[in-house]
Amino acid sequence: MTDPAIGLGQIQAADPDFDVNAFLAQAGKSLFAVKSALQAKEPADMRDLVSDSVYDDLRSDIMSLDSRGAVHNYDLLDIRQSSVAAAERTEAGDNITVLFQCVAMQYTMAEDDNPDAIQMPPVMPFSEYWTFSRPAGALTSAQVRPECPICGAPIDIDTGRICRYCKTLLPPPRQQNGWTVVAIAPAAQTA
Repeated sequence: MTDPAIGLGQIQAADPDFDVNAFLAQAGKSLFAVKSALQAKEPADMRDLVSDSVYDDLRSDIMSLDSRGAVHNYDLLDIRQSSVAAAERTEAGDNITVLFQCVAMQYTMAEDDNPDAIQMPPVMPFSEYWTFSRPAGALTSAQVRPECPICGAPIDIDTGRICRYCKTLLPPPRQQNGWTVVAIAPAAQTA
């Protein structure tokens, strides 16, 4: 595996507005959005953040839980550290793999169980690799915050897809920032 700094340097050379810290912050927001959608069993809420294959895998996980009448919880989810594990610029586009080191109280329970009546597990660490991709030629917007295409108001992709000022349907997040989650894999846990 090559040094991620080489790939990040190539990405930044082709896209001077790319900022790795801003990218990691947005990647963390994607993690929270996907985990929230999984817990809520609402795959449509993550549709614009992930590739078709990742969406299909996560939707299958939700359907499996749903068929058992269960829900998987990520209570007290917190990202303790995120770092670039790999980065590359190819003819097909840019790819960045982020190692998220998180903690959460993860548990699966029946939908009709009373959470107060079950023994809650402790908050435990877990790590995952998330690979983000964007097509060749995609560039980081020079503006710090995206704007509504109709009224020009600043928009925050965390607040949904409707402009809070003019009520316009906004473009999907992947069209706003160009990055899509193309792979999610657990990191090897070391004792």
